[in-house]
Amino acid sequence: MAVLYDEDQDILRASDGSVLLDTGPAPGSVEDFAGRFRRLLPTGWFPPAPQGLEVESAPVLAAILHGFGAVLSGIWQLMQECSLQMRLATMSGAFLDMAAEDYFGDGGLVRQSSEPDVMYRKRIRASLFAERNTRQAVTDALVAATGVQPVIIETLNASDCHALACASAPAMGGGYGYGAEALRYGSLQGGQFFVETQLGKAADLATVCRVVDQTAAMGVTGWIKVKN
Repeated sequence: MAVLYDEDQDILRASDGSVLLDTGPAPGSVEDFAGRFRRLLPTGWFPPAPQGLEVESAPVLAAILHGFGAVLSGIWQLMQECSLQMRLATMSGAFLDMAAEDYFGDGGLVRQSSEPDVMYRKRIRASLFAERNTRQAVTDALVAATGVQPVIIETLNASDCHALACASAPAMGGGYGYGAEALRYGSLQGGQFFVETQLGKAADLATVCRVVDQTAAMGVTGWIKVKN
């Protein structure tokens, strides 16, 4: 290791008086690659690299090797950057958008307006491990997308649809009858449910439909009513 000097060519020392040594150029830097090239040259062809306060005795050679080093240093930095984009925890920028498209499909989980990488990464991670296929899962997904608590109606669920009443007994079956505003018609045919919600903070109707489609069980049809 070479001794470190200050701008006045005095030896640099630590607070305890010990001499400070240069650990060499940073790995992947231009100087690092230029030094590697120089060490590969046959002994005796060119002057050795300067040490300490020595002056470079082969400036043309040094310039050429630094040119080669600049190219490889750029490649090294690109490799370092690409290695960060291979994991969700470290990727950033457009790579996060591409990851979301890989995980959830085209437009499946788009970045919100001016949403920073930290928040977008958190939403991607939460969506990857979110509950699916259940009524509560659909409810939670819609609340996250719209900020509004939805009304979900399952046609086979008596608590949702109740039973039909009549004029003589309007309280029968939960008090719903023909012409009643809150009447829900049940069905013995499953495989479907109804959603009533508001657009809320969701960008558009397509966003709400996409949330339901991605959360509900495969083969189950969700009928959606959205109010602005």
